[in-house]
Amino acid sequence: MSLDAAASAAAGLGQLSLNRARARAAGFHGGHARRTAGPGSEFWQYRELQPGEAIDRVDWRRSGRSDHLYVREREREDPVRLWLWVDGTASMDFASRDGAPTKLDHARLIAAAIGLAAVAAGERIGDLARPGANSKPDSLFASIVSSEAQLPAGAMRAGDVVLLVGDFLDGPPLDWVEAAAAAGAVGTLVAVADPAEVDFPFAGRTHFEGVEPGDAEQEFARAENVRADYLAAWAAHLARLDAIGKVTGWTSFMHRTDHAPDAALATVAGWLRG
Repeated sequence: MSLDAAASAAAGLGQLSLNRARARAAGFHGGHARRTAGPGSEFWQYRELQPGEAIDRVDWRRSGRSDHLYVREREREDPVRLWLWVDGTASMDFASRDGAPTKLDHARLIAAAIGLAAVAAGERIGDLARPGANSKPDSLFASIVSSEAQLPAGAMRAGDVVLLVGDFLDGPPLDWVEAAAAAGAVGTLVAVADPAEVDFPFAGRTHFEGVEPGDAEQEFARAENVRADYLAAWAAHLARLDAIGKVTGWTSFMHRTDHAPDAALATVAGWLRG
């Protein structure tokens, strides 16, 4: 997965304004300038004092150079920021067919494309794994493609919107999401799955290697005999993901790596736009 591929996918989305998060954060103020007058700390422009306004609003230094009284306006600040996170655990580096994209390939593309589309709209972006990374396209891409495994400790806040992309096979991070939602953040999870994980197409003698450190290898003489149990476990996994939305108001989407990422990108972008 390259920066060019992510940029191409982002271009297909157009500029991505985070309207859903901005609506949720109404009434809160942060540090993101929105190029309009309002509460904030940075100078925006001078304008003439309007009838009925208090005289103590006058900027006397500016007014002294004119025959009119002027007010110094600040630029409105906006608390909204998009935080991205890609699951970098070993289970993500998996494809059931030689030459097929891994789950990690698709996860990185989805996160980077959404991030770049938001940057194009002037939104602030952060990588949860590296909060200090800047949002220039090459820096954002470099940060996303070297993702770390664990969600970091630390509180989210009202105005934060979070995109988590992974397989969540160890269980969705419900406690982390609940804390973020309680702080006022909104977000979505994209659960990336290989088609073999969804369909369990195995039959006959099948050997399964461990993926994560400590995983045991398993071998079945007739893999089809465990298919029903596996599919029941997979359904429970999907139910846990679905429960996040019911508990927190966040949402989740499933994406298969044998499908083009366009539909998943459009779904996530549509949700973020509100």
